[in-house]
Parts: sequence; C-alpha cells; structure tokens
Amino acid sequence: MTEPPQSAPAGNPSDTPAETQPEQEPLNPFEALRTRTLIPWMILGGVLLLAAVYLASLVTPLDPGDPATEDVAFMLSLFGALLAWIVWACRRAGVSLRRLVGRIPAGHNWWTTLGLLIVTMAFSIGSGAIVNYGLAVAAPGVLEFLLEAVEPNPPLAYHVAMAVVAVVLGPVIEELLFRGVLLNRWAAKWSVARAVVATSVAFGILHGNPVGVTVAGLVMAVLYLRTGTLLVPIAFHAANNLVARILGFMMGPPEPLDVAVEIQGIRDAALWGVAIVAVTLPVLVWYLRRHWPSRGARIPYLTDYREAETSGIAENP
Repeated sequence: MTEPPQSAPAGNPSDTPAETQPEQEPLNPFEALRTRTLIPWMILGGVLLLAAVYLASLVTPLDPGDPATEDVAFMLSLFGALLAWIVWACRRAGVSLRRLVGRIPAGHNWWTTLGLLIVTMAFSIGSGAIVNYGLAVAAPGVLEFLLEAVEPNPPLAYHVAMAVVAVVLGPVIEELLFRGVLLNRWAAKWSVARAVVATSVAFGILHGNPVGVTVAGLVMAVLYLRTGTLLVPIAFHAANNLVARILGFMMGPPEPLDVAVEIQGIRDAALWGVAIVAVTLPVLVWYLRRHWPSRGARIPYLTDYREAETSGIAENP
C-alpha cells in the first residue's frame, strides 16, 4: 500500500533552509538621502561660520579685512559647512560614514596609481593652458579679472593655512561629498555611469580648471568604483594638491602684475598645452574606457569588496 504524499511543512519563510531562500538585495539608504538641502545648508552654514570668524576677530588680533585672512576664513567656512551637511545628511538617511569611506584593499598597486596621477596632472596643466589661451582670445577681460584676483604677496601664515586646506581638508571633504555622497546618491537615482559623469562635471565646474579637473574627477571616481574605498581617491587628490602647492611655492612670490605680459605668456604656452594633451589624453581615454562601469554596476556602498578580493572579481588598479 502506497503512502500518501506529504504536504509541505507550514511555518514562516524563515523556517526554510537558508540555501533555498532567494538572496535579497540590501536596502539602499541613499534612496532616502536628499541632496536638495545642500545649497540652502551651505548658504546658512557659511554665513554663520563667517559671522563666528568676525566675532572672534573682536577679541583676537585677527584682521577680517585683510585679503589673505578673508580667503582663509572663506575656505574654512565653506569646508566646515560642507562637512556638517555630509554628517547630517548621512545620519538622517542611515548611511554609515565608516562603510562609505571603506578600507584600502589588500595588495593595492600604488605605483600604478602614482603613474595615473602623473598623467592626470600633466593633462590638467596642458588643458589649463589651452583653456587660458581660449580666454585670452575670446574673453581677455575675464582672464584679466582672474589674474588680478591672485594675492600678490601673502604672508607665510597664509601659505601654511591654505596648504592645510588644500592638502588635508579639501581632499577629505570634497571626496566625501562628490565621490562619496553625491556619486552614490545619483547612482541610486539614475545609474552609476551617469553619476560618475555628473559628479565629475560638477566637480570641474567648481574649480578653476574645468576641463582638467573634470577629467581628474572621472579618474578618481573610477578609482573609487574599483577599490570600494574613498581613501584611494583622497590620497590621489591630496597628492595632486600637494605637488601643485610645492610647485607654486618654488616659483616664488608673484611679481607685480603686468596683464599684457601675462596674457602674452599664456598665448606662448598654448602650443605646449596642445602637445601635452596630445600625449596624455589617449592614456586617460584608454584607462577610463577599460574600467568604465557597466550598465548594471552596483554602487560601491552596497558592494562587498572583501568578497570581491577573494573571488577575483575586483582587480586592483
């Protein structure tokens, strides 16, 4: 006599063996993060911090009317407001800053990253020379305004303060914002590839050399995607700024401004700029095309790079 078939056991889905349960996609906290609060926060936070600097000048030797002091106070207020917004927005959305920053993968090839830094910096110099030449031809008034905005002979304290801002505060806070918060948020909204482009263009527009800095943003975004940590693009960014500050310091204090001489020098440097771009651009295009995120790429925040290392999915740049 045959036995009747047994019915499936009743109970909760959790009673089902783990190997038979479908793998669920982890929740993405960046879907709840809203970047529209960044601009009003920056305006309010920057004003409050500048007011704090002014109040501090009433009881200290600080002179808020000095141009060098104004520059330092503005940069500190800007980055202070940015950092406050990043911490607030991440906590509000449930984003772990520790997980967002990540850790450097074992065996990361820093020599390759150094070579990429050299090529990127060279391209930035060459593209900057071309952009300046275009301004000298099409909008000399704008170029003259930019040249006159340079502080002629700032004190040593200004150099030290701006070096700290450029080499420490800037790379850390800007990478947290652009490659960290904005890239993951916009990737959750659109796609990883579109987020890489959007954050890099925004990064370039907000700096003095839009073409060179946009390409540098693309490179740092790809480094972040490939390593899963912001520490690599932060180191890349800091090294770039450090070399730029050292080169600027070695050139000595700027001489009294002669706009005609400066513009002529910019025009003479245009051919060098074209030559440098012709050499470095193919290298950068090759690197970006080879490591460009696929259509279905996941955001770094949701990717377990520890498993990727052991399985060979993510190779080090």
